[in-house]
Amino acid sequence: MIFHEVFPQQQIDPEKESVGIVTPYDQQRNALQELFYNTSVKADTVDKFQGQEKDTIIISTVDNIITPFADNAQRMNVAISRAKKRLILVTSSNQKENTNVQDLINYIKYNNYKVIESNTYSIFDNLYSSYSEHRKLLLKKSRKVSQYDSENLTYMLIEDTLKTDRFSKLSVTSHVPLRMIISNFKKLSKSENKYVSNVLTHVDFLIFEKLSKKPILVIEVDGTSFHKKGSRQEVRDKMKNSILLRYSIPLLRLATNESKEKERLISMLNKFC
Repeated sequence: MIFHEVFPQQQIDPEKESVGIVTPYDQQRNALQELFYNTSVKADTVDKFQGQEKDTIIISTVDNIITPFADNAQRMNVAISRAKKRLILVTSSNQKENTNVQDLINYIKYNNYKVIESNTYSIFDNLYSSYSEHRKLLLKKSRKVSQYDSENLTYMLIEDTLKTDRFSKLSVTSHVPLRMIISNFKKLSKSENKYVSNVLTHVDFLIFEKLSKKPILVIEVDGTSFHKKGSRQEVRDKMKNSILLRYSIPLLRLATNESKEKERLISMLNKFC
C-alpha cells in the first residue's frame, strides 16, 4: 500500500526529498527494507530513528486495531518529531478512542489536514481478529476447502470471479498434487523429481478449462510467517516456481500482507480468455 498508493498519491519523490518510514515492528521494518532496497528511502523502527530527521516521514502503525506497544506515547512522539516538512500517518480507520493514534487522527481532522480513505482492498483484511464475525459470515456462503481461512477466502474469491460470463468455461479445484499436473518428469532434476513425487507436494488452487481439463493458472496463498524469507518453505516455493515455469504453467502467488487480489486474478485470467 505504501509503495503502490501512498507514494504516487502524495507525489513522494525520494530523489528530491529525504523520506523515512517509521514502523513499530521488526517484521514490518524488514519487509519495507526489502521493498525499498537500493533506494534512498530509510525504513526502520521508531527506536532506530531517534536523532534522525527526514523531509517526509511516513508512520505505518501496521495493526488493524492499535496495540499498547505501537500506541506508546514516547514512540509516537519520536516518530512525529522526525518529520521536517511533512508527516503522513498510514493506519486503519478501525481505531479505539482514548489512544494516542486516535488522538493524532482527531488532531489531523480538527486542523483540516488531508484525510484520505484508501481504495486498496485485500480479501485478507478479513483475517484480522476485529473482522472475525464478518469473516464467519463470509465463509458461511462458500464451501470450506481448507483448515486455513486465508485459503477459504481465496477460494471464495476465485469462485466468485469464475461465475462471470467471460470465465464461465473455467473451473477451479483445490490442493492438487503437483505430480497430477506434470505428466512428464524428464525435465526434472533428481531433487525436483523427489519433490514432485511426494504426495504432500501440492498446489493450493488450480484453475483449468472445463472441457479440455487443461491447466490455466496455479494459485498459491502465502502466509507471511510461514513463507518468510530465509525459511525452508521459501526454498520449496522457489523450486515449485521453477518447475511450473519450465512446464509453462502460469502461477499467481497471493501473499496475505498484500492487496488487490481480485484485480491481479482477473488480469492473469484475461491472458487466457
